[in-house]
Amino acid sequence: MQVTINLTEKELGFLQKLSLELGNLRGMQISIEDSIHECIRMSMFEESEEGI
Repeated sequence: MQVTINLTEKELGFLQKLSLELGNLRGMQISIEDSIHECIRMSMFEESEEGI
């Protein structure tokens, strides 16, 4: 599925910074799309922990 979103400069800056940090940790280049997936994955994990 393809989704188009509008980001603020602050949100885009956050994703760019996250991409660089993840890329440095993993030793590879990480796209903004991958960073968004990572944010969603982390949020879903944190939500599931609340039910414990």
